[in-house]
Amino acid sequence: MILSEARISHLAHLIFDRLWRDDLVDFANDADALRTIKETMAKVLAVDEEVDGLVRDTLSRQKKVPGSSEWKILYEKYFREEMAKRKW
Repeated sequence: MILSEARISHLAHLIFDRLWRDDLVDFANDADALRTIKETMAKVLAVDEEVDGLVRDTLSRQKKVPGSSEWKILYEKYFREEMAKRKW
């Protein structure tokens, strides 16, 4: 999933605020905490995009019809398998 920097920042602030409000974390430095949340989100999204591309390439080579029920089932299966390789 491709998200703009502004969207990632917004989501990072929501996560930060929720963690603080629910008293789950005490941040030593708010700016560092936000930066870490943003970097982590960007890394997760990058892996997600990479796996999506690999799975779509695999299905394309198998000549599966995008959007068909078979394609959807195989997409989910291959996506889970590929993410498992990455320990996600």
